[in-house]
Amino acid sequence: MGRERREFKRPTFKREINQLCIIATEGQKTEIKYFYRLKNEYSLPRNRIYIEILPKLTPMSSPTSVLNMLNEFEKDYILREGDELWMVIDRDKQSWTSATISQVARQCYQKNYFLALSNPAFEVWLLLHLKDLTEYTADEIEELFQNRRISKHRTRLERELITICGSYNKNNPNLDHYFPYIRVAVQRGENLIKEPNERWPNYLGTHVCKLVRRILDQT
Repeated sequence: MGRERREFKRPTFKREINQLCIIATEGQKTEIKYFYRLKNEYSLPRNRIYIEILPKLTPMSSPTSVLNMLNEFEKDYILREGDELWMVIDRDKQSWTSATISQVARQCYQKNYFLALSNPAFEVWLLLHLKDLTEYTADEIEELFQNRRISKHRTRLERELITICGSYNKNNPNLDHYFPYIRVAVQRGENLIKEPNERWPNYLGTHVCKLVRRILDQT
């Protein structure tokens, strides 16, 4: 016998007003804090969209585990027209093959989930709040894209954020550095997209801008 699905209910959620924007992320620190800040600032009772960030089901970090978070939510709750389920992951060339990412992207398409992939990491989305990638040389773009570790604890993108902001704590990022420029970041991210229907960027870029654009346009 199948699981009985129920209506989504929260104290500030009103089905007659709000559409659901469900976000499942691979990251457990930076991304979670970023989207909770986004929720606190833009998911208010008077707005048309209600943001819910899903808790991780397991400590595992993989595209498949994030996909399963959305699958479990879809099994539990009745969704309405206009509700959206978003998967936020990194390309992470060191861990996930192109075949793995392609398979996940295909499953998202089949299930009408939205995929917001950052290539190579979520930090490229944070960087877009602060600088336009056109400000970098081709060699610098390649360095950021490869995102190699340049010290024991820092990648190239993380070091770039430190250079600009003076600090970057992946476990507890100072989001005040970024949120004043969130609309600028969306525009910069959209300018990088090479094909309107691409499922994920094969270049230095991010589709997180699509998710954030969706939220900003509903507030």
